[in-house]
Amino acid sequence: METITIVVYQDDVYDEVSKATDYTGSKLIDGDALARDRILAGDYDLSELGRFWEESVLAANENLKEMLVSGSTGKVYSSESDNYSPESGMIAGSDASRIGKTAYKAVIEVSKSFDKGLRDSVESTLRSFFIASIIAQWFKFANKGEAQDYFVQASDMMETAERLLYSRKKPTRPTD
Repeated sequence: METITIVVYQDDVYDEVSKATDYTGSKLIDGDALARDRILAGDYDLSELGRFWEESVLAANENLKEMLVSGSTGKVYSSESDNYSPESGMIAGSDASRIGKTAYKAVIEVSKSFDKGLRDSVESTLRSFFIASIIAQWFKFANKGEAQDYFVQASDMMETAERLLYSRKKPTRPTD
């Protein structure tokens, strides 16, 4: 068995949640002038409602428990980045700006025949799961009518991530 590491940055997820709730609130103004302010999950709301992040972490860990080596929230350090160069001690690309940021980091055990090219797709799908899950939990309070749709979307994202993790590369015929 081999392992892959998935990192989902909290500030990135919160930015997307804020954008989505702002957009939803601005589109529901019909007859409710305060809809945008009520539905928007701003920076203050997200920092105060960190339990939605933790509940999403718990849900991700529960769904991935058969293959999860570790999964927790913490600060990301340079040596944990995919773009870390031990020779220079430096990080290349956009990961440099993410050092010290809070993230969900999951180490997942996969088959030796897992297509490692799918790692980024798994990471993107789990990021989408976190976004949909947090929006769903927020909408339980701020926009009950759409909460269930986001719970379904989060569930679909988790199923997609699991399907990707269980996928295998097509075997190749030996040429000897």
